[in-house]
Formats: sequence, structure tokens, C-alpha cells
Amino acid sequence: MFTRQTISKNALVFIAGEGLWGFNAALVASSTVLAVLLKEFGAGNRMIGSIGALESGLTIIPQIFGMYLFHSMKHRKRNLIFWHLFAVIPFLFISGAIICLENHYSPVAARWGLLLSFACFMCSIGIILGVWMDWIAHIFETKTRGTLMGMTFFAASLMGSIGGLVAGTIISRVEGHFAYAILYFIAGFSATVSLLTFFLVKDPAENMDASAQNGISIVDILASFRKSLLDSNFKSFLVCRILASLGFCIIPFIAIYFKSPDGGGLSNSAIVSCGAAMTFGAALSNLTLGRIGDMRGHRVGIIVGTLMQVVTLSIILIASGLTFCIITYFCIGICISSSFLSHTNMLLETCPHDHRLAHITVGNLVLSVPLVLSPFLAGVAAEHFGIRPVFMTCLVFSILAFIWCLLKVKEPRYVKISDLKLHP
Repeated sequence: MFTRQTISKNALVFIAGEGLWGFNAALVASSTVLAVLLKEFGAGNRMIGSIGALESGLTIIPQIFGMYLFHSMKHRKRNLIFWHLFAVIPFLFISGAIICLENHYSPVAARWGLLLSFACFMCSIGIILGVWMDWIAHIFETKTRGTLMGMTFFAASLMGSIGGLVAGTIISRVEGHFAYAILYFIAGFSATVSLLTFFLVKDPAENMDASAQNGISIVDILASFRKSLLDSNFKSFLVCRILASLGFCIIPFIAIYFKSPDGGGLSNSAIVSCGAAMTFGAALSNLTLGRIGDMRGHRVGIIVGTLMQVVTLSIILIASGLTFCIITYFCIGICISSSFLSHTNMLLETCPHDHRLAHITVGNLVLSVPLVLSPFLAGVAAEHFGIRPVFMTCLVFSILAFIWCLLKVKEPRYVKISDLKLHP
């Protein structure tokens, strides 16, 4: 099924496609660009906190619909690309248009319009996120998946670093909010080219007989959900990820902190440029954690990610200014790499049955509750008690996540080997 030539070609296509997507994502990063833009339009801490809640919830909860919309393996590549082109990317252009027409309505309408467009964008991504992960698992073999994904998202993060610097430059040189409109329009065109690139992927499923495919029933889905949730190591993994998500629900507030006098009073362009360090950190981490994960297991990446959360929050609590802003975002990049690359591979490898997409979906649905609630509650808490106490609370959760991962989460490959020895 997988020839060396096919694997190499697919890897190059994914590197190019994800690289372009990383560039456009950094141009309009929710943690920096959207946060400071909404602040410019008068948003409070609750709205800033809702960015993380919307991003988390709307990329997870809608995944269950993707199981039905994209059940066909034969046409999955085509359908995923078309979905991006017609249901995801248009919202980048809509956001740009909202900014261009800001003089025709109030700042309140502008910020709510931008937040709604962002919500629609994330919801559209959420519908296909689990399917996209399953498609990657289908394209690349387990023994090399971590390395190839690491290379792919290394390119995405590296291009993201460039995108962050470009965004900071445009904001500093173009007066007013029109700079942000330019960013959204460039991001839309870059995203379009990115998705067109994936037409070059060679998918073995395209040659299969469509009539041989059977859709998964509700009964099968619920049975698969139950099998996944009964697995003890999978439950331990979910607890670790829940604690980690509670400990890192404040990413948009970091930009607001460094913008404030306590954080050094940095300008919008400086903060957005510092955001490039986040994608650079993610780039190096993706390359490293992917390879280490293939050799030693992806639990290592989860441990690294939770440890870096502790480091990041500790830095924020004791430091301020441009240098520490750069260091903070670099550390955040490592955390993000772990929460996506290592998390995805752990999620795939902890599957105790054949319905991998159902396993991905139920895992993400369980995680959706704290991922949605925690950023919003952090925003409410920040308005009442200030940002610093929220950072301290998140540090406690991050320490608990690190300890839990060390003591309770097992490497799924070793668990499976143990099971085989016990049950020949």
C-alpha cells in the first residue's frame, strides 16, 4: 500500500501545503493579531477570554458531524479540499472586509462581527479536524508518522515565524486598522494556494471501490466510544490533557499582559513580531518531538509540553519586557507543538479498537468541556481579580498535569506489547 516513492511524494506535498497554511495562520494568529485587534475596538477581558473558548470548543465539538459528512474514504481528499475552499477560507476574506468597512458601523459591531467571523472559521475547521487527523494517519505509517508529521509541521511553524514577522512589519508601517485587513486578505490567498497543493497527494483509497465502503452507524459509534473510555491508559491520558488545558487557557491574555504597563507596555507591532518566536519554537519542537516520538514514544512529547507550561507561566509571573516576551512566546511554541503533534499521535496510538475516527472524536469531545469553559472563566476571573492571579492558578494546574503524566500515563506502544505477552 505504501511505496517509498509514494511516501516521499506525499511528505513533500504535506510539507509544502502545511507550510503555506502555517504562514497564513500566523498572519492572523488569534493569540496575538486577533487579541490586539479586538482590544483596539474596545474589547474587555471577557471577550479576549472568549477567543480561546471559541477556538477550543469550535474545533472540537463539531468533529462528530465530520464523521458523517466525510465518511467516504475514496472521495475524502477531494471533499476535504473543497470544504476548506468553500466553507473555511471565505471567513478570512469576510474578516478583512469587516475591517475595511469599520467606518460604516460602531466599534461594538466591528468587534462582534470579527468574533463571529472567527467563530465560523473555527467551526468550519472543527468539522473536518478529526477527519484530517484520520486522513494523515491513513496516508503515513505508524513507524514514520511522527517524524513525517514533525517535518510537515516544522515547515508550517517555520513559515509561521515568517508570517509573524511579516504581520508585525505591516502593522508597524501601515496606519490604522487597514493593516489588519491586509493581513486577512493575504492570509486568505495563502490559504487557498495551500489547499490546492493537497490535490497532489497520492491517496491509495482513491483506487478503492466506493460500493465496498460501509458507513458507521450510531450503534457502532457509541460502542466505539464506550471501548475507548473504558481503556485505563486512555482515561489517564485524558486527565493529563484536561489538567494541561486548564493550565494553559490564557494564551490570548499573554499579549494583553505584555501590552500593559506591568508587562512592559509593548506596542501591538512588537507583540505580533514576538509571536514569531512562538512559531519558531514550535518549528524546532515539531522536528525534535516527532523524531523522538517515533523512537521512544510520544509520551515523551506530552511530558515536555506540560513541563514547558510550568516554565512559561513561571517566566510570566517574574519577568516583563521585550526579551522575556520573546522567550515566553518561544516556550509557548514548544507547548503548542506538544499539544498538537505529540497529542495527536498519542490519541491515535491509544485507540483500543478499529474505529480510529470514533476514538479521535470521543477523546476530543471529552476535552472540549474544559477547553471551552476554562478560557471564558479565565476572562471572568481576570476582570474581577486581575490577570496575575489567573496566571498563578494556571501554574498550579500545569504542575499537576506534569506530575500526573509522569506517574499515571503509560506509553501506549509498551502497553500493547505487554498485552501481547500476557495474551498470546
